[in-house]
Amino acid sequence: MAIVMKPTQPSATAAVLIVEDDRDVALSLSDAIRELGYRSIMARDGREAVSVLDGESPAVMLVDMFMPEMSGSEFLGLVRRSPKWSRIPRVIITGTNDSMIGVREDSTVLFKPVDFGALAHVVRTYCEQEPQ
Repeated sequence: MAIVMKPTQPSATAAVLIVEDDRDVALSLSDAIRELGYRSIMARDGREAVSVLDGESPAVMLVDMFMPEMSGSEFLGLVRRSPKWSRIPRVIITGTNDSMIGVREDSTVLFKPVDFGALAHVVRTYCEQEPQ
């Protein structure tokens, strides 16, 4: 079951989908996103994220690559093939030291431990864009 966290500032409407199996990391990311004034939605794996996307249209997705049930790569493949979801920007959050992962997945990459200044920049960039 996905967890939707309300923003700390009620005027914000943009949502960020966090697809992360490590609860501590997901909560930390969610707290940072809410501090920025955006809504956060957490999914534990790719399968749960697919269910979330059936009812939500996040401004951006933060996706861990190594998860049970459905990996980040599998999830991102489904998203890229979907006419409805393919326009949602995707940011990989990973602990791997693979510098080519962003090229292969055609996504921005933030490496763990996540630099919250970089996270804020990326989230603001996508959340403040006009919807496509």
